[in-house]
Amino acid sequence: MSKRCREPERTCVGCRVSQPQASLVRYVLSPQQQLLIDYRHKLPGRGVYTCCEIECVVKAIERKQLQRSLKAEQLQVGPDQLVASIIETLVQRIENLIGMARKSGQVVSGSQAVLNGIKRNEGFALVLLSDDVSTGISSKIFGAAQSQHVDVFQMFSKGRIGEILGKGERSVAALQAGKLARAIKLEVQRYKRMSREN
Repeated sequence: MSKRCREPERTCVGCRVSQPQASLVRYVLSPQQQLLIDYRHKLPGRGVYTCCEIECVVKAIERKQLQRSLKAEQLQVGPDQLVASIIETLVQRIENLIGMARKSGQVVSGSQAVLNGIKRNEGFALVLLSDDVSTGISSKIFGAAQSQHVDVFQMFSKGRIGEILGKGERSVAALQAGKLARAIKLEVQRYKRMSREN
């Protein structure tokens, strides 16, 4: 009979609420006493955690909880700077995950191919629309995705989506259901919260 290990919890130094460790952002000090975002929870040393929420990050900085917990009273970092760094980390993570999905053949790109795939119910977990997609394509994708209960997220330019996929410009990409799609969806939701996007 197998025993399920309980997921470790840590306390956010911003809101003081205990959460599963995997859902929190971890911070450590570099040897040069600089604050590092240890998003993958792999760096050595004493760590401190916040929720992946703007309010918690701001409270942790303004109340000097990061400094106290890391025993780094001289630490100079502002809330805007730290939030921007977390957003940058999230964008890199999303790009990496999409790249991994592409390499494993789990991505369909191009507006017509994605539309056809949604209509044929080919098992897409989410659709990524570029920020600069045309209104016509956007309306068609949103309508088709809504009818099949497929989540749609909008971020990156057509050029950037194409670069991530190793192709020319792409305004639409869809990801097959699976572990990578679930991870991307989670990271995009965190990105939306941290960047105040709906």
